[in-house]
Amino acid sequence: MVRILAGLLCVLGLGCDSTAEEPEGFQGGDFETTMLSVSDNCAAGGFDALFLPDGNPTTFREPMELPGVIDLPWTHTISFAPPFGEAQLEFEEGELGADSMQALDAELATTELDPAAWPGCFVNGAVDFYLQIVDSNAATGSAVLSLESFDEEGCPAEVTVDPCDVKLDLRWQRI
Repeated sequence: MVRILAGLLCVLGLGCDSTAEEPEGFQGGDFETTMLSVSDNCAAGGFDALFLPDGNPTTFREPMELPGVIDLPWTHTISFAPPFGEAQLEFEEGELGADSMQALDAELATTELDPAAWPGCFVNGAVDFYLQIVDSNAATGSAVLSLESFDEEGCPAEVTVDPCDVKLDLRWQRI
């Protein structure tokens, strides 16, 4: 009778001793993503307004799904904020080991940068993501966009290097 009652409580999730272990390391899930800052080494800060229009940290409208360390390697399509579209990322363990992840060389579709500021300026590019796990609910890191083909007439004259690397400092917080 005691075994039957214990079994019933276990099925109901009310007091069963579990021998199953939680997977070790960072668990995947949905994360709120906040862009903290922008730096570019090629347009004298010209891209700051494109990525952080008011100069303050900005939280993305949609959550970003991140993999757990046991899910690596992991391929996922993410949507960037306008004007950029989607990119397929393949996450793998980062150079810093199990407490980091990276997704390198994700191709961005040809994009018109900012039709209002630079009409007709279409660029190609790629993005690299670097994540450092802070704890089970948070990560920090960056996305480095390498933009190229600034040869159209409408492109910003401030761009002195092609490709132009734009670094976005990011924070992820589990939802």
